[in-house]
Amino acid sequence: MGNLFLLFTILAETAAVIFMKLSEGFHNKVYTIIAVVAYGLSFVFLTLTLKYLPAGIANGIWAAASTVLIAILGIFIFKEKLNTVQTVSLLLIVAGLVGLNWKG
Repeated sequence: MGNLFLLFTILAETAAVIFMKLSEGFHNKVYTIIAVVAYGLSFVFLTLTLKYLPAGIANGIWAAASTVLIAILGIFIFKEKLNTVQTVSLLLIVAGLVGLNWKG
C-alpha cells in the first residue's frame, strides 16, 4: 500500500510542477489553483506513504522520480532541451532510484 501512495505522491507533485509552469508566473489562475491543489494532494499522499515506508527512502524516491518525470515531460510538453551532462545526470538519478528500490 505504501508504494501505491508513493506513486500517487510522485504523480501529484509532477502535475503540480507542470501546472506551475503552465500558470506563467501565477498569471493563469486556473493552472495556479490546479498546481496548489496538486501540491496539497502530494503532501497528503506522502503522509500516507510514511505510514508504510521509511521517511528517508520515501522522500528520496519521491524527489528523484518526480525530477526525472518532470524533465522527461518538459522535453515533450514544453520542448525543453537537455545537454549531455544533464542527460547523464538524470540517468544517474535513475540508477539511484534502482539502488533505493533494490531488495538485495
